[in-house]
Amino acid sequence: MNFYMEEVPLLDNETKTTIAVSTALHDFGKCTSYFQDYMKTLMEGIKPKTDRLKEHAFLSGVYTFYALKDLVNDPYLYLFSFIACKRHHTNPYSFTEETSIIDEDLDLLQKQIESIDEGKANIFLSNLNLPKPVRDAIYFKKREFMDNLHDILKEIKRLKRNVKKCKTEIKDFVKFQYIFSLILDSDKTEAGAKPFKPERVEKIPPKAVVSFKEKNLKEDSPINRLREEAFREVLGREIDTSKRLYSITLPTGTGKTLTGFAFALKLREAITKERGTVPRIIYSLPFLSIIDQNAEVLEEVLKEEFKEVSGRLLLKHHHLSQVGDFGEFEFSVSRVLTEGWNSEVVITTFVQFFETLISCRNSASRRFNKLANSIVILDEVQSLPTKYWYLLREMIKEVSQSLGTFFILMTATQPYLVEECVELASKERYLKDLDRITAHFDLEEKTIDEFLDGIEFRKDKTYLFIANTIASSKELYEKLKERLEEDICYLSTSVVPYERKERIGRIKRGHYRVVVSTQLVEAGVDIDFDIVYRDFAPLDSLNQSAGRCNRNMARGRGEFRIVRLVDEKGQPFTKGVYDAVLLRITQTLLEGIDSLSERDFTYLIEDYFKKVWEGMSRDKSEEILEAVKCFRFTGQDVSIRNFRLIDDQPYKRDVFIQLNKEAVEVWERAKAVLKDLRAKKLNVFQAKEEFEKLKPDFYKFVVSVNVRDNQPLLDSDLNMFLVNTEELERYYNPETGFISTGGSFIGL
Repeated sequence: MNFYMEEVPLLDNETKTTIAVSTALHDFGKCTSYFQDYMKTLMEGIKPKTDRLKEHAFLSGVYTFYALKDLVNDPYLYLFSFIACKRHHTNPYSFTEETSIIDEDLDLLQKQIESIDEGKANIFLSNLNLPKPVRDAIYFKKREFMDNLHDILKEIKRLKRNVKKCKTEIKDFVKFQYIFSLILDSDKTEAGAKPFKPERVEKIPPKAVVSFKEKNLKEDSPINRLREEAFREVLGREIDTSKRLYSITLPTGTGKTLTGFAFALKLREAITKERGTVPRIIYSLPFLSIIDQNAEVLEEVLKEEFKEVSGRLLLKHHHLSQVGDFGEFEFSVSRVLTEGWNSEVVITTFVQFFETLISCRNSASRRFNKLANSIVILDEVQSLPTKYWYLLREMIKEVSQSLGTFFILMTATQPYLVEECVELASKERYLKDLDRITAHFDLEEKTIDEFLDGIEFRKDKTYLFIANTIASSKELYEKLKERLEEDICYLSTSVVPYERKERIGRIKRGHYRVVVSTQLVEAGVDIDFDIVYRDFAPLDSLNQSAGRCNRNMARGRGEFRIVRLVDEKGQPFTKGVYDAVLLRITQTLLEGIDSLSERDFTYLIEDYFKKVWEGMSRDKSEEILEAVKCFRFTGQDVSIRNFRLIDDQPYKRDVFIQLNKEAVEVWERAKAVLKDLRAKKLNVFQAKEEFEKLKPDFYKFVVSVNVRDNQPLLDSDLNMFLVNTEELERYYNPETGFISTGGSFIGL
């Protein structure tokens, strides 16, 4: 219990007491004879009957509510503990539903309480690691509890009225989520990894980044001198730990990853020294495509100080990531530790992070407690959907105030997300020395043929073309192939990740002079071209594309050219891809401009973000915020369940491509696991574990695409479309990926 108490020194004593009692009593209901008989039946290998009497969570919640009444004064804390205990094996419902008590519930509880052996229950309670006054308060008196049961349930019903009137605030939601998360996390860890929970690593010195830079970034060049200047400026800042919101605003390519991580380590050191708590660092990025890249860099940095890095020091976590390597622990233990973010540095996606912050799912809520007192780096923060800016701003501010979380927002141009940030870098200082590109704007609508007719290719230049849709990128690629007698590289999500990674590696090594891509390469992918052509898009997206042009300032001045492409019917390829309001703001700002320097282009983007903030609708944010304040986890109206950082794309389906021998082998291994499950050689849990082990290799060969017009065979066993080796030619082009015979569709 003390492990959890040290995480948030900002919490008041009543909340700390509530956490201690809730985590201790969340399994109290297992003391019933019904649960004990159920467990004996399971141990004997007999399938038990379905019976509510064996359930323990509801009774645990009611007893926790009852016990807390003698310890704390805030009735909301009783309520939060009741629901957190009640739902620690399932997802929470809206609080109005959770507080609806029926006569059957009273009958159920009475039978369960009568079955408890009072003496044995108190032996269990006396062994809990709690202060004596708390242990005395939760001492189980069966008859007294039974006599008060009716009044307890009536009080829970009364609290329902307050919930209906929505008298709660965001800070109450944060408090509930923290209590709920600690119960979930302690329960999962107790069951699956308690003996193996790794010790914290207190000291990760910032000089690890300095050592890495000295070994790997030795070249004396103008861009490296700027990177070093920015690094020294940010690291030279005095730290005031009373400030919890920071920003690092530096031009693209000036080393934000290493600078931000080094500052986070310095901040971590200061917090540990001043407060005696050791913050985790949670590094969050917008796209899967750049997580591997950044993880590799941070791993090399940590290797400057530590022999073993993965697992308890560095953890990569997203829906396709491999379970972390926690030493010699078996897979099931490592999975529990991975899913609970039990590492000093966690690298994850925006989706994972923000759907942990605002969650209605048990699995995501479990990680919420790791935000407390942590340092969160939000890299490329401008990539967050504008419709949720206000929502995320309010949540970030509240979590920093309530849980002592520190945030570092990093980007080339800060949006108006959190205005209270302490800026760590003097952006102006670096912009004056950056003259890497000239941005050219040709907003006359052109078909792809008309656009290509206007280009005079130069043999001494490298070219990157960025399209808005997969369909337009493929058309552009095919027509460039007809005009240029050389290898051209193609990138989009229609190409399997296995091949995409290989191609990005070859691009970095200079194997291609011409590359065609979608927005896939926009944020964080470290590639560099002399001339970049970009189909029209919102200014923040254009700015990210500009970061792929003369990134390293090595070849004079680059050309970043914005064009406006339409299909043969005159329809722009922006249709259905981007928000119309953002496109309109961009159009207005660019009117009458032919070209801009890098510095002026950056200032224009600042104007863009200001206009977006002033003109954007807060409706979506306000709807979810209202659900948060009113604890509407579910419901027919707008609920927390409606929150998706990235909207679902129902027209897309997963397709496995048997691209090579490795793909065939991993597919056969997946089928073999299913076969062993059916033959009862594996139980459900063992089969799930085997699938988890396969997942990173399996999804290297999966694309998420539109199959409406070219649908492969559906494998009913794995519930996934399969393109086997015999059908590759029909469904998969080795150059441009999955073949869609329909019209233009959205995608990266």
